[in-house]
Amino acid sequence: MHDRTPSPDQAERLRKLVIPPRNTPMAPLTATSGAASTASSTTASNASSSASGPAQAAGALNPAGLSVSPVSAPERTRSTRIARAIAISSGKGGVGKTNLAVNLAAAFAARGQRVVLLDADLGLANADVLCGLTPRATLEDVVSGERTLEEVMMMAPGGFRLVPGASGVSRLADMGQMQRRNVLDQLLALERTTDVLIVDTGAGIGANSMAFAAAAHSILVTATPEPTAIADAYGAIKTLVARGCRDGLNLVVNMAASEEEGRAVHARIDRVARAFLSTPIRYAGSIPLDPTVPAAVRRRTPVTVAAPEAAASLAIRQLARVLSGESIAADRADQRKGFLARLAALVTAR
Repeated sequence: MHDRTPSPDQAERLRKLVIPPRNTPMAPLTATSGAASTASSTTASNASSSASGPAQAAGALNPAGLSVSPVSAPERTRSTRIARAIAISSGKGGVGKTNLAVNLAAAFAARGQRVVLLDADLGLANADVLCGLTPRATLEDVVSGERTLEEVMMMAPGGFRLVPGASGVSRLADMGQMQRRNVLDQLLALERTTDVLIVDTGAGIGANSMAFAAAAHSILVTATPEPTAIADAYGAIKTLVARGCRDGLNLVVNMAASEEEGRAVHARIDRVARAFLSTPIRYAGSIPLDPTVPAAVRRRTPVTVAAPEAAASLAIRQLARVLSGESIAADRADQRKGFLARLAALVTAR
């Protein structure tokens, strides 16, 4: 595979392509059958470089002169409500992290909130599969500069927008600084047109996975009652604490036989985290082992949509209520620095 990492000059041209002058007004977000017409209107001087979006793409977003600078971002968002970013993380694969992210996005959307799910499981993305979608373009095309973010977003079952990742693309899992900055430029506009940004990170403690998780306002670490999953969940928490993430750490226990088992798993992890990391871990809830979940996966439909009264669906909606309460409490504090500003600071620090 040829290396498509943009040169500094190319990156600057791409930045100008997707970020209009500061006096350009913010375009309203509207659902359309294609984003090409709106994209071309916001980049009139570069219309020949715009690519046509997929039929399922979400409405166009006008970045309106936003900057990725971690210094100017707090000033930019001072008078604007920004999206609440929730990262779904795990210490290992196979614990249902992506399935939980998809259904949590649907649960938030059902509460009347504008939700975007960013499939940041770089290299092994499959949120689109769980939604029954076939992307024509993915986050890989945004990274390479071939498509804009508005062109790759898709409406998913449950009423949220999905930014599909790319599966099996190893170079995405090891993005360089210039490529990550290109993605940040594309994502900045979401903070003004979204209430909840759910970030499905990659499993494990890789650099990109931890960077995306550490930049979120809240982190939901997913575990199961299996001993290996518990140990790896603690490993992820330890890595996040080492990055300075002591607030907003939550644990959800998936595939629990009972609520008691879920609380027992949390108690074990919380006890060790308090003793060795001096950090308490909040119990967000548990999702019961439910046969409707694998059935919904086979149907490629979120279980909260396919079986809204199933035990797992009820638990996921309760989880959304718990996290919404946390968001309200956090909004009373100083949360003007958004997800992208925080991620930009982590990127430039590397």
